[in-house]
Amino acid sequence: MRSAGITRFIFLVTTLILFGAAGFFAIKTHRFIVHAARAEGRVVKLLTEPSRDGGHPLTRPVVEFRTADGTRVEFKSTSASYPPSFARDEIVTVFYEQSQPQSAEIDSFFSLWGGVVITSGLCVVFAGFTAALYLRISFAGKKFRRKRTSQASS
Repeated sequence: MRSAGITRFIFLVTTLILFGAAGFFAIKTHRFIVHAARAEGRVVKLLTEPSRDGGHPLTRPVVEFRTADGTRVEFKSTSASYPPSFARDEIVTVFYEQSQPQSAEIDSFFSLWGGVVITSGLCVVFAGFTAALYLRISFAGKKFRRKRTSQASS
């Protein structure tokens, strides 16, 4: 029964960490969007890289845009996908911090909110497992106590 308690504790802590990470990413992304400047950019290249699991190769767009003061900036997106989400020469909207325009992001759902979605999904999965562990062990403990009580009264 001791290992069950440790397992429950580990799942609970992991769930809380994932919940905190999802909240952190959500706040960070929201602040970035609120404070960022917008510009029109163009996909100038598509970089192909192997996927981590050995599946289809992933494609990462490289985007060029001009800041409000006319500075030309080229950046590689933090998001890669299969199939490619963008085409070469496609016009995209870009969010960028004026103090760090090279850390820009394409205005697409997954580019901006992907970290939040992934950590939230993992949080839900771990929360489900954690709840199941706590309920299963709680019900098992009650069943065991009832069984012991009924045997003692006979």
